[in-house]
Amino acid sequence: MILRNSLEFTISEEMMKRINQWDQCQAVDVSGAKFAFTFIPSGLGTYIIVKCDVCKRELHIPDDLK
Repeated sequence: MILRNSLEFTISEEMMKRINQWDQCQAVDVSGAKFAFTFIPSGLGTYIIVKCDVCKRELHIPDDLK
């Protein structure tokens, strides 16, 4: 299956810095992964929700933090 209308979402260095400052948990699985990212595109920009798989907290990042 080929998707012709695909979207690309990126995390800027500033966003990653904010995520790392917010993060306080140690990864518990073998891969070291601990975040789930949700991208919500709209006519006003993209809203990003980062959820910690360890403690279940959420960080909400507006698109204007680029």
